[in-house]
Amino acid sequence: MDKKQNKINKISAIILLAGYGKRITSVTKNPKCLLKINNQTIIDRNLNLLKEHNIKDITLVLGYKKDLIKEQLKKHKGYFNFTYAYNNNYKKCGNSYSLLAGLKKTKGKSLIFDGDLIYAKKILKNFLLKGYASSFLIGKTSIKNIECAKALADKEGYIRKTIDKRLINKTELKDFNFVGEAIGIIKISNKIRKLMIIGLNNFLRNKKNLNLNWEHFMNKFLQKNLIQYNKVFNSDWIEIDTKQDYIKAVSLFKKND
Repeated sequence: MDKKQNKINKISAIILLAGYGKRITSVTKNPKCLLKINNQTIIDRNLNLLKEHNIKDITLVLGYKKDLIKEQLKKHKGYFNFTYAYNNNYKKCGNSYSLLAGLKKTKGKSLIFDGDLIYAKKILKNFLLKGYASSFLIGKTSIKNIECAKALADKEGYIRKTIDKRLINKTELKDFNFVGEAIGIIKISNKIRKLMIIGLNNFLRNKKNLNLNWEHFMNKFLQKNLIQYNKVFNSDWIEIDTKQDYIKAVSLFKKND
């Protein structure tokens, strides 16, 4: 086993799967991770990609229809070491809450995944082998894209802000460089993992923050903590929020890659 592969084997993964997915109810009333792409559910596909890199320790944060997801996971139990964390109040508590629940159940270096993300296998391989120890995976997007998590970095290459649901203002553009979209995969060192647990506990003590997504937490966390970024080398990835996203994903991943 070479040094690079050994480095990967020591990483665990957190997959955020608690959400309701109200924008895609015209396609499915079940969790989005159970949607099929090329006759394979999203969660099966993503676990199979982790299996290719011998990543066995997986924490899954569940909430909405959690028993359906657990049933789907039974086929993988012979290989993976599954740990479950829960966000049972998923309609009121956002994925910052889910992220904290997952981090508390995880040890060491970790990969964090949004559970509705689908991506080409080469993207994950490149990120694991060449990515920084603590890093956001960044993809191309328009600076005018209001919906996505737009990432801003300082001159040294550290992410300092993540902006979603609004445009980046002039002051932010003066202070930082727009580098693209945080697509929903983050790699963190054990030190950063521990610091994120402390930061999220403090962030969520304010009840107004309970329904917020991790981008809002990161805006506070990144002011004092250093996380770099790596760019995706192609556009073979998509986060599935809507029916249109799902149709695009089916088209993009017609064949196994």
